[in-house]
Amino acid sequence: MRFKYLAISLLGLLWTAPVFADATTFSPTKNVEATLVLEGSMLTVAVKSDTQSESRTIAFQAENELHVQIDDFNFDGVKDFSVWQIDDGMGTYTIHRIFVYQPEAGFFKELTPACGDDFANLLVEREKRALLSTYWKMNEPTVCLTNFSAD
Repeated sequence: MRFKYLAISLLGLLWTAPVFADATTFSPTKNVEATLVLEGSMLTVAVKSDTQSESRTIAFQAENELHVQIDDFNFDGVKDFSVWQIDDGMGTYTIHRIFVYQPEAGFFKELTPACGDDFANLLVEREKRALLSTYWKMNEPTVCLTNFSAD
């Protein structure tokens, strides 16, 4: 009888366990809806428009909590997104992965910095149409400028 009571209690706990998935929905351009579902270290990106629907999953190597930020990172007037975290080491800087919307492809493409491997300590400079980040050259922190010219 005790086993039955314990099994029912455990089943009840599993049934009521919350699902830890954060969903963000936004419109990168007119008539396009993007939904980002962040679940642990996995991000599912779904894009729907009048003509197509596509979904992809992106894996992140992260021990710390991931966050989503919506912005126009390449200054083209279209909404993009970034997934960022505090670094897994001493927790002193942020690391961003940036995904820019490509209207002609109907999906997001990952943006890479002009130097270094990551967008660390990202700063968006709208007036200069540039992204500033940090990279390490010979173990010295150096500013990286990823510039976007005016079209």
